Order: sequence, then C-alpha cells, then structure tokens
Amino acid sequence: MQIIKLNQLKCIILSKLRHTWTHLLVVVARLLDRIYYKAVLPFKWEPQPNNNNNNNNNNHIMEQDLPEDEHGQQEDQAQGNANFIARMQAIAANAIALAEPMDAASDMENEDADEMDEEEDEDDADVDYGDSDSDSEFEEVYTDESTDDEDDDDGEDGNNFAANRVRSKNAQEMLLNSEQLLQQQHQQSKLLRPYSFQPLRLVKCHYKEKHSPGGFPLARSGHRIIASNSHLYSLGGYNPRSASVATRRNRCQLFQELWSYNFATNRWKLELNEEYADNMPVELASNALTIHNNVLISHGGTGYPFGESCSNDCYVYCAGNTGISGVERLKVTGDLPTAQYGPGIVIHKHYLYTIGGTTGFDYTCDVYRLDLRTRVWENVYISRPEMRDDPEGRYRHEVVYDGNHIFVLGGGTSQSVYDLQRIPAYNLEANCWNYFDTYPDRSVNGGSVEESNRGYPKPRKCFSCVQHTLYNGDIEAFITGGLQGDFCTYFSDIWKLNLRTKQWTLIITASLPRPLYFHSAAHSDNGCMYVFGGIEYNEKEMRRRNDLYKMWMTVPKLSEMCWDAVTYYNENLDCFDRQSLLRAGIPKSFAQRLPPQRKKIMSKDEAGGSMVISLCSNPKRARPTMH
Repeated sequence: MQIIKLNQLKCIILSKLRHTWTHLLVVVARLLDRIYYKAVLPFKWEPQPNNNNNNNNNNHIMEQDLPEDEHGQQEDQAQGNANFIARMQAIAANAIALAEPMDAASDMENEDADEMDEEEDEDDADVDYGDSDSDSEFEEVYTDESTDDEDDDDGEDGNNFAANRVRSKNAQEMLLNSEQLLQQQHQQSKLLRPYSFQPLRLVKCHYKEKHSPGGFPLARSGHRIIASNSHLYSLGGYNPRSASVATRRNRCQLFQELWSYNFATNRWKLELNEEYADNMPVELASNALTIHNNVLISHGGTGYPFGESCSNDCYVYCAGNTGISGVERLKVTGDLPTAQYGPGIVIHKHYLYTIGGTTGFDYTCDVYRLDLRTRVWENVYISRPEMRDDPEGRYRHEVVYDGNHIFVLGGGTSQSVYDLQRIPAYNLEANCWNYFDTYPDRSVNGGSVEESNRGYPKPRKCFSCVQHTLYNGDIEAFITGGLQGDFCTYFSDIWKLNLRTKQWTLIITASLPRPLYFHSAAHSDNGCMYVFGGIEYNEKEMRRRNDLYKMWMTVPKLSEMCWDAVTYYNENLDCFDRQSLLRAGIPKSFAQRLPPQRKKIMSKDEAGGSMVISLCSNPKRARPTMH
C-alpha cells in the first residue's frame, strides 16, 4: 500500500478547496445574471414605422399636448429603468470576474488607495484642543471624499457578455438605443473598484459626497449606535465646538439628535431632534442603547458639564422602514437604579438588565433589572468588593451575553482600568458573580509586553464591543480601540473573544486607521460590524471624527453577499417602486430593507440630504476671492 506524503495531501486539499470556492462564486455570478436578465426582459422597445409625415406631425402634436410633469416623469422613469438595467449588467460582469483568483498586487493597490483616502480626509475632522469654550464662530468643513481613479478595461468584455446573455430582440434594440447611457455608466464604473467580498477587513463607508451640509452627523464622541438589519442608528454625543454655539443659542450643549443610516443606499437621515420632539432627553453622553423587537431603548447618560446632571430614565424610540415614529419616556416604578452614566445594558427574556456606571464621583457594579411588561425596577444584586469577591465599580465598560451570563469587559474609573484576562460574569440564574480565565493568542509577538500579558488585549476603557453568533452556535465578541487610565496610551487594535472557548484572537488583517476612543460600534444581524465617530489620537492633536467603517466579522449567507454586491453598484435602489424590484428578481425580504421610494434619481453631482437639517450645523462661510 502506497502512503500519500503530507505535501501531496496538502496539494490535494488546496485544489479541492479552490474548486469549491470557484463553484460558489460561479453560483453567485449566475444568480446576479438571473437578476439582470429579469430586469431586461420586461422592458420592450419597439420602434414605430414612419408611414408618412402626417403621422409624425400628429405624434409631435400629441407630445406637445402632454403636461410637462408627465413628460418629466416618463423620461425619468425610462432613464431610471435603463440606468437600473445597466447597473445590473455591470454587477453580472463583475461577478463573473470574481470567479478568477485575485492576485496579491490588487490587494496592495486597494490598501494604498485607502491610505491616500484617509490622508486626504484629514481636513474633514474636528480638532479638539480641550473642552474650553471658544467665542469664535463655529464652522464645520464639509469636504467630499476623494476617490482614486483607477484604470479599467475598455468595456468590450462587458458588452460581449450582455450580447450573449440578452436573448430578446426588443431588449437588444433598447440597449443599443441606450448606448450613451451605458457610456456614462462605464465612466462612472471606472471610479468604483470591482466588488470583492473580504471578511475581517475594515472598509470606510464614503457617504459624505451624497449629502449636502447638515445632511449627515457632525463629528462627535460619547454617542451610542445600534443597528437593525436595514439601518444604523446614532443617538446623542458631544463636540466642544458645537457646544459653544449651542450655549450662545440657549440650546442643549449635547447633540439632541437621533440619526438613521440606511445600509443599502449609503444615506443618513435625521429622524428626531429637539425641534421636532419636545421630550428628547438631554443626558445624551455615555448613555446605553439597545434594540428589542425593532424598538430602540436608551438608559442613563449625563448632560454637560459631565457628571453634574445624570439620568436613570429609559426612553423608547419605535423604528420602522418609514423612520422613527417618536420618542417616549417610560413611566416606571419600583427600586430605581442610581442616576449615572457609562453603564452596560442587556435584554434577557422580558427584563432589561443594567450593570455598573458612575455619578461622576462614585463607581458601582450593581445589577438592576426592569420588567418591560410591568415597568417595575428591581434591585437584584449590590456589589460589595470590600466584603466578598465582587467586581469593583467601573464605567465605560462593555457587556456581552450568552443566555446564562452577562460578561463585563474592561472599563475603569477616572484613573484606572481593568484587565481583560480574568473576566467577571453575572450569573443570571444563580444571582451571583462568576469569574472566567481567558486564553491568550500565542501567535502575538510580545515585544516589550510581559510574558504573563502576552497574547491578551491590554486593559482599557472607552472602547467599543459587539457580539454575533456563528452558525455552530458559538458567540464571538469583537472589541475595538479604547484607552488606558493614564490618558497616554491609546489603541487601534481589534480583538475577538470566543465566549465558549474563552480564547482571545488578535485580528491581524484589520485595525483602525488611528487610535480611537469614546466611539461606538454596532452590528447588523448578518454579521457585519460598523464603527462610527469617536476621538482620534495622534501625536499632535485630538480630533473628533464622523467617519463610518464596516467589517464583516464572518462569512455570511450567500444571499447577503449578493445583496452587498447589488447595493455596492446600485445606491439608488430606493428610486424604484417595490414591484419593479421584485420583477427584477430581488427577494422581498431585501427589498423591504430599503427606505420609502424617492421621487427621482439624483445625479452624482446633486447632493441629497435629510428633510430635517441638524440644528447644530452651519454652512461654511464664504471666503473672499482674491483678484
């Protein structure tokens, strides 16, 4: 019997895996081609024969009798349909190209281009020189994200691909008559890199060029974000420059705003502010935010100056595809928790649990819960670290939940932080605290780190954390950024912790562009993490940012990958009615993720913003022209 050598076995396995992934990518390409094919067939264009001049004149007269609005609507609809078809063609062509293996040079070009984008975007940040109020007029600079032009193919392969796929003669004639539109689409496609799905890669969402000033959130810190399967929501936050303007205008010095960001259209919308909702909370820094049954729930928080006014209230915001319907302060009874900020909240069954926080002077790790049915608070555990083995008080920690325990990660006080090696966890059934020792990532080079701390994330607070469930049932928690208690050490790394195996792993393929803290992160149900805002650190200054990043934490379902590719090439799907999208082959569950239909397709040079403009933003003052 001949025994296969290890190197031969390795080659066989790699070959099988390569063919398997190639087969999956071909399936994706065929699915996108089917969507494109269904989008082309319903639109038939048959030229009318020119019998005589009288018929031409009559047709011309009939066109003149039509109202201008109907003319515009028909032209916009025809142009929109052709635009949609052309985009679907580009998706199918690029999906076929994905079946070929990518070389390392293309990855290096993408990374270099990302670094150039980050350097060019530095002007769109707020520089923080401290929390002192300034009497200078507040100016927020809105600069569009620069996009690197990349060389692309001549488009002949795409045209040949379309000609081979289109079987209807009428559809071919329509495509030939829309040659000019296709050329415009080809020029625009040169600005887009070919879509490629890359898990565990941090990608910046370039949304600013799609909005007018005031149509997206300003740079901020201390805010909170949460996500549904279709939208990202951002609540509150602080910026010292806008706070000085708010003081002169007798407004709240924090951002009394709730923004929504649609993943499919890459657009922000201001849902609520103090002008349109009288009962908006004012303690909107370092609060806690979660979502349950499509209802946003916020708890705690502080106003400005920090610590002078704290809250223990709960506010609910009902979310839907049409937007946020309003905000309501819950009327509660029972043993209420102390008014404080920086807590962590978790929903278990029909209870809302809150753990830890600070009043600005005292730090606790007490556990309270609110019965969401009866709206009665209950004190379930008071931590006494001086008497028993209970965790010490802290704030700006993060909590993750596996159904049995609430794990408390990191956090600290004004001068100290807590480590991430031995993690305290509140036992929901036994009503006590347990401790779990974690395992380090041995592949991490210790450098100057002590041997006992090598492979662990460093102690930190003011970081972000999200959790998601794998297909095998394991729960993973991802942490990003943060700082230590000395305010001299800042982090840009990304780690993950498996709650079943208690294994830490450093994500070596992704990290924040620069150290970041007081930011916030959230995840959608499909396994994609989003990081927004925060204070960015460099050696010269601190900058509050409004950048948005996304990272796939795992390989999602094939349908999610297809939808990600469709929305990558088509950011105007909300301009089409739902029936047209369904006829084009888009599943109903994905079409429902889009916001309400817009009336027209905006050109690339026409910025689209929210109907409600932020009260905290001012257009940049016009500067005199030098002659």
